Amino acid sequence: MDPSNALAEGFYQGQPHVPVDSFLMPSQDQFPADSLILFGGTATHSEGGLFRKDSKKEYLLLTNSSLLKYKTMEKAAKVFGNQSVWSSSSGHQILTPQQTAQITKDHRILSLNSIIGIYTQQTPGSDVQIMVEYLVSISSQPASMHFTPPPDQTELWLKELRQGCNYHAAQAGLIPKGTRQRQWILNKMQDDHISLPANVSEDHPTALAAGGMWRAYFKSQKIKGVPVHEGGAADIKVALETKVIVIAVGTSFIHILPHNLGNGSSKDDMKDERTILQYPLLTLRSIQYKEKDDSFTMSFGTTLRQRTVAMTFVSARAREIIIAIRARVESLRWLYPLARKGVELSMSEELSRPIPVPSKEYMPDLGFDDLLRAECHAMGVDRKVYNNVRIDGFIITVGKVGDTPEAKRDYSVDEMKCLLRALRFNTTFKEISFRNTSFASLQKPRTLKDGTLRYGLRLDQEFYELIMGNPQIRALDLRNCRLETNTIGNIGRAIKDAYAVGLRLEALDLSGNLATDGADVMTLAKGIVKHAGTLHRLNVGNCQITGDGINQIMHAFVANPAVASHTLEVFGIHANAESKVNSFILDMFLKHSMCLDTLNLSDLTSWSKSPILMSETLANCAALKRLDLSGMALHPSTLDQLLSWLSSNSSESLEQLKVEGCGLDGNQFASILEAIGQSNNTKIEVLAGRNLFSDGNELPESLVALLAGGDTAFSLGLRQTCWSEPALRQLFVCLSQNYTLKKLDLSSVSLASGRDPDVETCKLLGQMLSSNENRLEELYIQGEETTDLTSRMGRNLWMSFQGLSNSRFLIKLDVRRNRFKDEGALALAEALRVNQSLMWLDMDENDVTTDGFNAILSAFHQGGTEQVPTSSRHYNSTLAHFEPPVKDVNKQTSVLKEAMLDTYKTEQETRFLLTNSTGKDAREWKERLAQIIRQRNQSSEAISRLERAIQGIAAVVDRNKTAMDAVIRDRERRRERSRELEHFQQNHERRF
Repeated sequence: MDPSNALAEGFYQGQPHVPVDSFLMPSQDQFPADSLILFGGTATHSEGGLFRKDSKKEYLLLTNSSLLKYKTMEKAAKVFGNQSVWSSSSGHQILTPQQTAQITKDHRILSLNSIIGIYTQQTPGSDVQIMVEYLVSISSQPASMHFTPPPDQTELWLKELRQGCNYHAAQAGLIPKGTRQRQWILNKMQDDHISLPANVSEDHPTALAAGGMWRAYFKSQKIKGVPVHEGGAADIKVALETKVIVIAVGTSFIHILPHNLGNGSSKDDMKDERTILQYPLLTLRSIQYKEKDDSFTMSFGTTLRQRTVAMTFVSARAREIIIAIRARVESLRWLYPLARKGVELSMSEELSRPIPVPSKEYMPDLGFDDLLRAECHAMGVDRKVYNNVRIDGFIITVGKVGDTPEAKRDYSVDEMKCLLRALRFNTTFKEISFRNTSFASLQKPRTLKDGTLRYGLRLDQEFYELIMGNPQIRALDLRNCRLETNTIGNIGRAIKDAYAVGLRLEALDLSGNLATDGADVMTLAKGIVKHAGTLHRLNVGNCQITGDGINQIMHAFVANPAVASHTLEVFGIHANAESKVNSFILDMFLKHSMCLDTLNLSDLTSWSKSPILMSETLANCAALKRLDLSGMALHPSTLDQLLSWLSSNSSESLEQLKVEGCGLDGNQFASILEAIGQSNNTKIEVLAGRNLFSDGNELPESLVALLAGGDTAFSLGLRQTCWSEPALRQLFVCLSQNYTLKKLDLSSVSLASGRDPDVETCKLLGQMLSSNENRLEELYIQGEETTDLTSRMGRNLWMSFQGLSNSRFLIKLDVRRNRFKDEGALALAEALRVNQSLMWLDMDENDVTTDGFNAILSAFHQGGTEQVPTSSRHYNSTLAHFEPPVKDVNKQTSVLKEAMLDTYKTEQETRFLLTNSTGKDAREWKERLAQIIRQRNQSSEAISRLERAIQGIAAVVDRNKTAMDAVIRDRERRRERSRELEHFQQNHERRF
């Protein structure tokens, strides 16, 4: 190639993608050839300048490359021939090389490639003026060329000018690929994925939806809604207004940047990035585009003060910009399939047609995170506060703010607003949980430092929009969120209204909130009526529901004529102490509860009549597995009905019966156990803690006989029960003969005398464990310590560990918070050496030190960092799970660290005295300093020994687990081989 013919760097060649660093106005020799005249006519104009006043009347010619001017039409005709060809809509004139050569630099007004946008303007009493915004160079502010054609030619001029930019000026309003500015914007906004994938070219159909950048003229901005301040105007000018800007469409945002930012032409411009505007795509409310000129208006709804920002832009690439924005919004449509959050379009039929949704491979970051990030940007909230929001497929769980339990806090108004708005726009989640996230402080107004009253979050509206905006919700968990009664009512209204748009709620948990208003509860009941055929789980416990609220909720499940039998599986109305429950309505509700699995009636103290439950009604609940009657004073008639049901075969599905704190005496408890025995349903777990079983000193004979027999439930929960010492001894003696009990919970046991059980009682517990008849597999005897009461077996519990040595069936043991110290740890280690059944152990909060943990370690093969005397050479090989004693370790470590800190302080004082003393005093202070250092080293070594002991226990337990898993796998293989051999022998016998 001839170097003389080589084009200069940045030479414009008429191609869409020009590898130049910045857009420069082409010089005369760089203009592409004017090969076609598009239109011409006389008009008054102002060539360049910033004054909107036409001063010259000349003949203007529009070519495929430039806008030309001539003094008169005759002078133009001398160059180009008959003007009738191009001065009408009949056609265009092709120029000859000789005609093109006669076009000089003085004739050119501007290049079509430099045009940013074209729009019209008309003042009262004057003709329509065509405004052309263009760039001379990228470093300068835009220039305006204004001209006024005759009224009958205005539409023709607009048409030809806009078509000329669209079809003949490939660079008009475009930031080409490869330019420095485009790369700067890509790098700056890389989190929003403006850039195209490497394998997608800009002219690819997907390119418009994958990202794009265009130049535009920022014509005006208007703000509608609440003003920013008192007396604030609706028209608030921003820094970029009436300037050329860059519009970049990303995955989540629309970015508006200064046109010269990032091109390297001005250091000041590159430093000043404060003028950049960013609006989330999902806040876009409407686009108005009439296609008469290049102007279009985008309206954004901001969450701040409920305002709407309407921005009007002018761009020769208006169609491409709108299509790109629409395509991006359409790409998010799968998040809201019912189009509750769309873009209202006011444009031509062609642009209103559906946009093909690009492949999701070009949208890797769509989803809740992007929606939340967009809302955070609009509200000025740090995204990091949502680190405890967990997403698992279609399930989202909202946790409190904070990295540690001590630093946990509830969300602020703005933080929760961002979260709720992001959820409102997202229909991918079918299960949403706010469990234990308090909303109490968000609903109350507060006064700012300047005296302004800041209203709280309208949670009633927020949850209504959340449910209405996501008809895909199947489960909503709001347990212990402290919502007010009007919010509960609006949730009921939402599930009622959303039923028509496809909502089919399956689980709703509102326990731990306030529903004190009867009208709100009625609204909730009306919503439940709609979902009686789909709702599987409902919990409205501890909501302070008063009056007939509970009755209305139960009646809702039988009030829908289209539902013969509701689908409810879990129903909880517990702890609504102020509600007077109608027993007749409960009976009617249960008769329609064919699928009921769990019924929680605990702590309901007010009923219309007795019996509360009927045996025939409970028999109708064939699927009932869990029944909770805790805290209810069981009337004799109610107890008789319950016993009748328990003793029949209709209770065969029951797995758990809770009668804790029901005021049962020993005989009544015995009658319950007897009824269970008669049904032969031995898989029932009976939780009967907080009852008084002993009348005086001993247990009733009927209860003793049943506990000593074999026809009882497989699990007994007797936690927080007060015993006399003789009654507790009787319990252990009876259970030593029981061969059906598999699980026993004696947590928080207490004596009427207020002291811990004595040595003899604990020895009886050990004898129960070692009994040949006893088949107990799980034992829970952890203590409970409060400021008012200490309930536990106590430090004498270690006397029962000898019986643990001979236990053949015990698998799980929990002895937390009994304070048996190292003495108990030594006894437990001896028991572990011999025991070959225990697989799970938790012994935290027993004031065990390093010596005790080393003793436990010595119970395993090759265990023990110190020599621990033992009476046996057996080693444990079954313990496969050891709960880390975190609190005991922390307690010991903190004591040792405090001792080390004291030595540091004493050392500094001693060193000072040593440096200021001589003779005998110096020797004494030197010996004292050496002693202090030895004490600190001993404390440090003690911490290391403790850590090694815990790590050693964990290692040997893991080794046991691995060995046990290998044994289980080997047994499975042997069983499989045995089955295969048996199958082979059967086939062989059939053949012969």
